[in-house]
Amino acid sequence: MRPLSVLSFVGFSYVVLVFGDISHIAIYKSFPKALQECAEYLEVSNCTLQWIREDSYPNVEEVQRLIHCALVNLGAWDHESDTVRSHVLRSFFQPAPGDCCYLNRTLECVQCVNSKHADHYERVYESFQCFNHNYGSLVSSDQYVPFERSGLFRIIETGFKLWTLSRCTLEQYSEGNILDDAHFARVHLACALRGGYYSLQSGLDLQAVYVQFSHPELLTTETKQCCDAAAREECDSDHATKLYRIFKNCLKDIIPTLGLFQTAAKNVLNKCSE
Repeated sequence: MRPLSVLSFVGFSYVVLVFGDISHIAIYKSFPKALQECAEYLEVSNCTLQWIREDSYPNVEEVQRLIHCALVNLGAWDHESDTVRSHVLRSFFQPAPGDCCYLNRTLECVQCVNSKHADHYERVYESFQCFNHNYGSLVSSDQYVPFERSGLFRIIETGFKLWTLSRCTLEQYSEGNILDDAHFARVHLACALRGGYYSLQSGLDLQAVYVQFSHPELLTTETKQCCDAAAREECDSDHATKLYRIFKNCLKDIIPTLGLFQTAAKNVLNKCSE
């Protein structure tokens, strides 16, 4: 892939002019920041917001709507299933040292909420309180915010544009013939960089990948060891090659990247035929 580096730079400069802003779009946000933003959206005063925090988020309608907004803001609520995304919300809490039962307590609480509360805002509020009362303490640091499915498609479709994939290549992708395509590694890197799953400084961020896709296997020692070994295997290669090796050896059967690429290609082809 190295012989393409000069041509790649020229092509990249051209794409910037044609397609506009292609900066990294990953979002990192804290719970306090999300809550403050939602207070502005819902016109809740700073004085009231301070009271809500000090009173540990009392169960009143205004607080229910504020909590709902915050969880949506953080990508921690799934509207299709009308349930909390536990794998996302847990990032915003720190378990107490020595507490070995926090996860089971929290998940049992969430299951109880899902079976008892039909009202949407009550369900969101009580799900949040499951974490607030059982998982641990809220943290003030920024955490990775996952993309909705539509956002993932936008990232991938922009990757197609960055490397000006031909209609023939998109048709190939739409049929599922992706992994061995000569363009895939570079498109994949662009998408991973934009989405915050990979950086040129620190490599793959498995925690961000987990928050996005929620597969527990991503956090296992075996997966990390596999990724580290694949990176070492390509230690003298460019980042596109290194990430491709990691994905092919360790992640392609865990996360739905290839399926997302296939659907994105179909979407692009459908738009072109309209």
